[in-house]
Amino acid sequence: MKRQPTALLLFLTVCLGYRAAAQTGCTDARATNYAPTATTNDGSCRYPATSVALPLRATLPAEVNETSGLTYTNQQLWTLNDSGNEPVLYRLDAATGAVQQRVRISNFANVDWEDLTDDDHYLYIGDFGNNAGNRRDLRVLRVPKSAIGTAPEVAVAAEAITFSYPQQTDFQPAVNQHNFDAEAFFYAHDSLHIFTKNWANQQTSYYTVPATPGTYAARYRGTFNTSGLVTGAALNAAGTEAALLGYTTTGAAFVWLLFDFPAGQVLRGNKRRLELPSALAVGQVEGLTFTDRYTALVSNERFLTLPPRLYTLALGEWLAPVATTGNSSAGAARFALYPNPTRHVLRVQTLAPTGEDSQLTLHDASGRLVLTTQLHARNQSHELNLAHLTPGLYIARITSAHATYAQTVLVE
Repeated sequence: MKRQPTALLLFLTVCLGYRAAAQTGCTDARATNYAPTATTNDGSCRYPATSVALPLRATLPAEVNETSGLTYTNQQLWTLNDSGNEPVLYRLDAATGAVQQRVRISNFANVDWEDLTDDDHYLYIGDFGNNAGNRRDLRVLRVPKSAIGTAPEVAVAAEAITFSYPQQTDFQPAVNQHNFDAEAFFYAHDSLHIFTKNWANQQTSYYTVPATPGTYAARYRGTFNTSGLVTGAALNAAGTEAALLGYTTTGAAFVWLLFDFPAGQVLRGNKRRLELPSALAVGQVEGLTFTDRYTALVSNERFLTLPPRLYTLALGEWLAPVATTGNSSAGAARFALYPNPTRHVLRVQTLAPTGEDSQLTLHDASGRLVLTTQLHARNQSHELNLAHLTPGLYIARITSAHATYAQTVLVE
């Protein structure tokens, strides 16, 4: 008699576990294998081939001809040049690209600076470019933001974070024929997340290194088949979406979006590749940084006759939460509302048109109606001006003849 409750508990546990497992799958309604019943994303989403534009934002000055990394922090945009150039960080005007400040690193040379990232207190310079595969002095330079000030020209000392790849045992020069080059990293959770530029297999290996001065063996986290050479990486300020920038050996530029992943495990979520214009149009893309949750900036090195440039990469259409009205399996419309949080403009993108008009209403936290607009089926993209609204939480409701969807929107 005493064994029956135990057996019953075991039976229920197995059943509940099976039920939970059955609810995992692709939760992104934009994917070709979207599972409407899935409640937990398992990173299995597959997406159609997608090409996106890269609108020009600014032409950069000649002194950053070899811009190789970007970071946007405290409303400031920073870049650097790569191997053999002056050991200088450049603060740029994010709108015009003009140089506003030069920060010289006084105690380290620019061996092969390749990327730039930051946290609340430091800028981090990735001096880990390794085309020949024979470097034994791979390092990240940590620069205190508090030492930079506002003077147009300043010299600052950096601290070194040195590391090695445990998997590398052969240091014979093998230019562009190995898997231990790197040009991309970002900061998260007290660590530096490094993505290699694998010349030999066209993939990227993912490592982490502590973000404090010292000497370390990089911790291997996994490998991802990017089908190209990774030249930049970025994580948005919310830590919810990441991106890898790169190009193929034929000059085709791309960005991989990494999203809906468990905290700190960027390769365990969804992965979507967006094809960017070719190098003949946008140059050799090297720098990448988020300026808000769904917007990034990209820079290119001087390439043939193309000068260094700064581009805007709008990602809300592929990263913003998808509003699914009704039962998606019945063919109801799907929308993306972004950016969220927003300041002045809310964009509504129709992802699965049905030919049916809808109405969008916006109510404030007290239930007061503050905006009403028609979403015409003939237009797949709409922009709502929210500049007149006070900061706070609002409820957006999209209603058609057959379905209704509600989503919260934060106005900052």
